[in-house]
Amino acid sequence: MSQEMQLGSMLKLQAGLGKNYLKDKRILILNANAIGILRKDLIYTLGKEKAKGFLIRFGFNNGFRDVENLMSDFPRIDKEGRYHLARNFHTFIGMANVISAEKKSNDIEHTWMCEGSWYDSYEAEHHIKHFGSATEPVCWTLVGYASGIMSAFFGERVIIKEVSCAAMGDQHCRYVGMKLSDWGEEIRPELKYYHGTTLGQGVDWPQTSAMEQNEALRQSVAVHEQLTRMVLNGDDITMITSAVGKIMNGTVLVEDQSFQPVAYFSPTVTMEANCQPPFSTGDIIGDWRLRHLVTKLRQENKPVTLPSELTKRPITQFVFPVISRMEVIGYVSLIKPEKKLTEHEQMTMDFIVTVFALKMTQDRTVAKTESRLLGDFVLELVSGKFRSETSIVERARCLGYNIKRSHRVLVASVDEPACSLGKSIQARGLTPHVREQICGIINTALNIYNRTGTATISGDNIIIITALEDRASSNTVELARRMQKMVAKHLPSLTISIGLGRVCFTPRDFSDSYQEAKWALKVIKSLNQKNMTVPFDCLGTFGLLFNTNNQSSLVDFMHDQLGELLEYDSKNGSELVETLNNYFNSNCIMREAAKATMITLSGFKYRLGKICEVGGFSLKDPNKKFDLQLALKIWCLSRGDLETEGMQSNEASCTQKKFYVSGGKPWKNTLSW
Repeated sequence: MSQEMQLGSMLKLQAGLGKNYLKDKRILILNANAIGILRKDLIYTLGKEKAKGFLIRFGFNNGFRDVENLMSDFPRIDKEGRYHLARNFHTFIGMANVISAEKKSNDIEHTWMCEGSWYDSYEAEHHIKHFGSATEPVCWTLVGYASGIMSAFFGERVIIKEVSCAAMGDQHCRYVGMKLSDWGEEIRPELKYYHGTTLGQGVDWPQTSAMEQNEALRQSVAVHEQLTRMVLNGDDITMITSAVGKIMNGTVLVEDQSFQPVAYFSPTVTMEANCQPPFSTGDIIGDWRLRHLVTKLRQENKPVTLPSELTKRPITQFVFPVISRMEVIGYVSLIKPEKKLTEHEQMTMDFIVTVFALKMTQDRTVAKTESRLLGDFVLELVSGKFRSETSIVERARCLGYNIKRSHRVLVASVDEPACSLGKSIQARGLTPHVREQICGIINTALNIYNRTGTATISGDNIIIITALEDRASSNTVELARRMQKMVAKHLPSLTISIGLGRVCFTPRDFSDSYQEAKWALKVIKSLNQKNMTVPFDCLGTFGLLFNTNNQSSLVDFMHDQLGELLEYDSKNGSELVETLNNYFNSNCIMREAAKATMITLSGFKYRLGKICEVGGFSLKDPNKKFDLQLALKIWCLSRGDLETEGMQSNEASCTQKKFYVSGGKPWKNTLSW
């Protein structure tokens, strides 16, 4: 008969008599939920440490007595058989499903070791139910029970240690067991839980624990009141973070919902120093192997622990989500050398997180108000509808903004999706919230790259004003490209194109610069380009050509003039259009054009003849030459290949020679339009 069947036959249920037996010992059938509540009350009453010892000893004595009752029915079984019987009996009583992984024994050295897993531990399940996630293994009755049954079977003290736990976020609980004599110093901290106490000591437990908890609660409330006063007094988040770091005696990092640093304090860095965090929580949990922690932190809104093996530093990072109105608005990390927080520290951090929720919500409200006021100011500025330059300059000053500096106006817009069904942007889900996200990303880019300016929403567009700096790295075209990259990083399904107006030297110039930026953006849209940045300065003739109600006629004009050449290049892989463009760019000097095309002079003459033959025109006709040059300018623009020579901006010296479609290649087959 199998061990499972033999154990089952020993169970005798006598419902009518109110007595149930396992072999000849009376047993009780208890609801696991009731045991979970009893366990919760023990922890609240005795404190975690004393409750842990109580439950381990309870489990040990329970397991030891159960096996004593069974031993006579399983005589003469070897160590391996005893281990399997112990594992089966542990599963039989319903605490968990016990699966052994490995066992080793050496009869000569009298050593023995086992490893295994507990699946569906009732204790982990109820700990999460009543306390949330744990920072250390919590299956104390399972540990005690397993130690008790193994000690009884082997006739000497065996200690089982839980090394991972489902209550900590692990997939299942895992244990290691050895004889006490084999454990060494590693097990010494656990032995205190197996020692009983006198009755007098036991009676003192609740009173002592209650006093300790009351003192911890009093201190935590005092911290909460201190930090709340700082919020109400208007102290900024950096000062509050510094206070938290000193209270918790650790490094504190505050990040927004995108893991961008908001405030940072380290005990080893003075306040005068540039306190920038050397790491980001997002970088750590971005590892796909830690996706279970991401789920717990971002979806379940529960704190997580990043041990040293994850942070790759000799510290542990405790990350707490900051929640306001059921929404995660940021994260607070406490970094310490210790591997776990004490109950007092955990309680204090819970209060601290609520203070940060209050402060970050307050800051968001203020920022939204300031953004709205500044946005209204920008709309009035670019409209040109203000009483006088003096009045608009004074209004800017009241908002803390200086418009006396030289500026440029940029207009950004989300690109239409490439969709054969003609779905609109709205069909893809560009809600006002998404536009606000893009606007926020652009404002973040301005801060990151130390550019004075602001962005605001106007209909489907985003208007950006930015002050010019004196150094070359301040190139506004490069700034626009960086904005595009940041949007692509945070919103991978979207791309934006940006038009730039010319430099504004006075408040009245903003209206003109805004209109120019809109026309530059319109050129991009008219030629079906995406993810492109075009300054109005480099449009040249197109600044006039595209200032019309029917830009598509320009594309038609290009096809009328170059259609045969484009089709020939497409079919034969030739470069007739490129050759013709080089010819005009070289002022019709064949030797210079041949050098630009990188072919011999005779080869260039042959190719020019082929161009006239395929196109059906003569280059001796001045009117035809003018039409071809206009068509080639449209063709260059369609490739994102506008030259920037002749830009009137004071940024021309630090702008690259050519502009290309960001993230893509210039179009060669324009017949696909």
